[in-house]
Amino acid sequence: MTTIVSIDPRHPGAYEPLLTGSLPAGERGVPVALGCEESGRARAALAAFCVGEDVIIRRVSVDGTCRRRGMGTALVQALCRAAAASGVRRAEAYVSLSEQDQGQEAACSLFRACGFEEEESALVCTVPLSVLTSGPLGGSAPRQAIPLETVPAYKLRAFQAAYVRAGRGAELPDLRGLLGRESMVWLENGEIQGCVLLAPSGQNVEILWLYASGAQAVRGLLSAACRALSRSFPPKTLVRAATLLPSEIELMRKLGGESFRQESAICVFTRQLQAEEAAGA
Repeated sequence: MTTIVSIDPRHPGAYEPLLTGSLPAGERGVPVALGCEESGRARAALAAFCVGEDVIIRRVSVDGTCRRRGMGTALVQALCRAAAASGVRRAEAYVSLSEQDQGQEAACSLFRACGFEEEESALVCTVPLSVLTSGPLGGSAPRQAIPLETVPAYKLRAFQAAYVRAGRGAELPDLRGLLGRESMVWLENGEIQGCVLLAPSGQNVEILWLYASGAQAVRGLLSAACRALSRSFPPKTLVRAATLLPSEIELMRKLGGESFRQESAICVFTRQLQAEEAAGA
């Protein structure tokens, strides 16, 4: 008989081999870990982070002798039930599409079976912070770019509403857990015209969202963000971006030069939780 148990992310005990590398120090959000045990033995584990009203699944790992027995599914469903009950609105999961990753098909099948919807795949690229600050972005930051933490909440809400009404894409990510001093917004005539939102990702930094109405504003936002990052993070920090827009990948390629690295694509899976909780009430 199998049992789902909570795991202390700081002291995973027998589950440590299944969770290695999934809960790095410095990751944004609150770490959550669940385990599946059978006859007192650790058989499967799940690692995730709660960030605002989202829960992001980092890993579902099952012992090789216990695969195809529904343990991974049980862990994901247990996490979603608990998250919905605590007010989390959405669950996300990311699957690498690398040809070297033999578990990608199983992972995709797992999340589909658990009610997740598959989004478009995204290309992932990285550039060292030292390269960005020593290149074209290393000059003085434009005055239109100001730190996110200094912007009134009502201005951000107005910008988000206008962005969605214009049909430009999804809503902004949850602002909690972001780097407030390093994330930047672009102000023109007192109104927000764009922003770059950053979050810690282990020992590195991830660009969660980047939008501005022109190339000059995009470069200005990145320049201001990189200058701010250089005051808080070491030069070897990697700036990571996952985007669906080829133009942004090309921009990162130009800025990174020989240091630009394009990783394998990832596929994003999402599941709305609050609607399910309301339906089950």
